[in-house]
Amino acid sequence: MVPFQEEHKIFKKSVSSFVEKELRPHVEEWEAQGFTPRSIWKRCGELGFLGVTYSSDYGGANADHTYSYILNLELGKCGSPGVALGLSVQCDMATPALAKHGSEFLKKTYLVPAIAGDMICSIAVTEPGHGSDVAAIDTKAVKDGNDYVINGRKMFITNGTQADFLTVLVRTTPGTGYQGMSLIIVPTKTPGVSTGKRLKKTCFPSSDTAEIILDNVRVSKDHLIGQEGKGFIYQMEQFQFERLAAVALAIGGLKRGYDLTKKYIFERQAFGQFLYKHQVTRHKMAQMISEITLLETMSFKCIQMANAGVDFTKDVSMLKLITAQTQQRIMEECVQIHGGYGLMSEYEVARYFRDAKLLGIGGGSNEIMKEIICKMEGME
Repeated sequence: MVPFQEEHKIFKKSVSSFVEKELRPHVEEWEAQGFTPRSIWKRCGELGFLGVTYSSDYGGANADHTYSYILNLELGKCGSPGVALGLSVQCDMATPALAKHGSEFLKKTYLVPAIAGDMICSIAVTEPGHGSDVAAIDTKAVKDGNDYVINGRKMFITNGTQADFLTVLVRTTPGTGYQGMSLIIVPTKTPGVSTGKRLKKTCFPSSDTAEIILDNVRVSKDHLIGQEGKGFIYQMEQFQFERLAAVALAIGGLKRGYDLTKKYIFERQAFGQFLYKHQVTRHKMAQMISEITLLETMSFKCIQMANAGVDFTKDVSMLKLITAQTQQRIMEECVQIHGGYGLMSEYEVARYFRDAKLLGIGGGSNEIMKEIICKMEGME
């Protein structure tokens, strides 16, 4: 179990109350309409949830990564993983590089309103022909006077149809592999930025996902994050916090799925006795909570490393890999125990089971996690 301090518990209670009162009652509506309303970002900004680890100079809370973990853990229990994902993108996926490497101009113009919930943002890395192969991206940014002119396409962009700005990974020096990439902030109202149709997914329906087309998009050079040519490095740093956040969302969902299933076995009878009286069911539950607790324990190791400023690439890659595999297996067991009810969309366990596949694909697939681990173990 993660050893939360008293101040962590107070924050956890605050987020849990928000989830219970302001998210969970509405998630079925948001799943049906295919997106989460903008008002939720604004509400999270008012509550101080969108920048807990960022500097108070820009509206953040100067908190450590334990708070970010708690936020995602509790959001993951809301009953619709897509709602939680959209908010997590804002906090842990589209803005870490901006907060760490961005200029004062960029932070005041984009980070401040993102933390306040006045702007929605997206991270735009994946391309139609290049999924987890980040080093192969084609989107180009060419200098023209005081501007960059950007051309390319980005695919599977979370918050894509609602975003006010994008953190875009581009190639600024052709033919140099990962060394020639940069991160650039692109406001979505810039001429040449267009959003394709909202993508219809088999999972995460409450999270809007889109293709973004960049056609001769002109932005000033002051929209470059940090140094030109360092974008790949910045994105790899950013990925570690994205993966830790994604794991926290998944563990939150696992804990919620376990709790709902535990409640069900104390209410449902079969063959003359409650389900928990059947040894096979009890043993499944014991296996579930044991694995969830182990995932939490490894998560806290990653949190401690993040708080200490230590590289945790290998550890979070192992954690994401095992969480992705465990999540699918446990949620399948939860559905099996629920029987036919577990296949009804109004039951939360059905949604968690439906959405469990994404963690093994998004933010770096299971195969990519294995390659990272092998490389760091000297097996190239």
